[in-house]
Amino acid sequence: MKKRFLLSVMIIGSLLLAACSSNHSSVENKGNNDYPRRPIELVVPFGEGSASDTFARKYAEIMSEYMDQPIQPVNKDGSGGLVGMVYAHSQPNDGYTVLVVTPSHVIADVLGTGKNIKFLKEFEPIARIQEDIYVLSVPANSKIKDFDDLVKMGKEKEISFAGVSPGGLDDLTLNALAGATGMKIKFVPYGSGSEVKAAVLGGEVDVYLDKLINTVNYIKDGKVRPIVVLNDKRITQIDELKDTPTVVEKGYDVTIGSWRGFVVKKGTPQEVKDYLLEQVKNAYETEEYKKFNEESLTNIRDRFLGPEDFKKAMQEDYEVFDKVAKQTGLKK
Repeated sequence: MKKRFLLSVMIIGSLLLAACSSNHSSVENKGNNDYPRRPIELVVPFGEGSASDTFARKYAEIMSEYMDQPIQPVNKDGSGGLVGMVYAHSQPNDGYTVLVVTPSHVIADVLGTGKNIKFLKEFEPIARIQEDIYVLSVPANSKIKDFDDLVKMGKEKEISFAGVSPGGLDDLTLNALAGATGMKIKFVPYGSGSEVKAAVLGGEVDVYLDKLINTVNYIKDGKVRPIVVLNDKRITQIDELKDTPTVVEKGYDVTIGSWRGFVVKKGTPQEVKDYLLEQVKNAYETEEYKKFNEESLTNIRDRFLGPEDFKKAMQEDYEVFDKVAKQTGLKK
């Protein structure tokens, strides 16, 4: 009887232990699968009203419509996107902090300005969503006739252009074009984008390099003349640009553009990254986003990239910027 009693106790104990283990496992599984349990912070590393801010707020609004928890944009402006990157890196890698990124973050890796944070190594891509096209223009009264004339002139004397950040995307992009064509160029720094535009319209600099969305109204108003598009195909969607050649037509494969995407801190659980990717894709396919994309003129070079392709594209950008930075002396 005693043996039977002990055996019964052991069996009951084993069953209770198994039940506890099962319940514990269920809790753990639920903990992994019920993401998100609270709002997700979308770090915008640029100021309010910027192109990245406008994009991030619209995308967060669309994503939040289809999620149990909202995406909440928060601006962390400063140092060309580095303040936001440092902040995102300081947060836990649990998927509740998503960072909006642009080529500025890749350039930070190239120039080593990321405060000991290696962007490409310490963040993992979710998706690249938008890409802008650069247009090179001249003031309406410029003596420069066209792109061929610019290249010819640039081989004889220095061509000036205005920008906000020495060593930033505009600087490296035009230096890449200069390297391909043999032009000599000079970067003239200004305090803001509005000052850059004023310098162009006032004839203080020779050429104006900017995103299509920022340039198109100046072109339509006749304030600047487009002379080349940094793309592989002509922009036929806008009448005023139909006759503007591309760099590829002219024999130069310099199609650098600005882009925007989402990343998370390295080590974020795979199931969380999968969930975020699914939600990003869903938002991308909505009619609301398609309309916004068209209005932003980012639908012309429409190239959504998933994690692997986005990672590859950023690495390719790194190699381009690294080469240009070394050629210009920005990097030894």
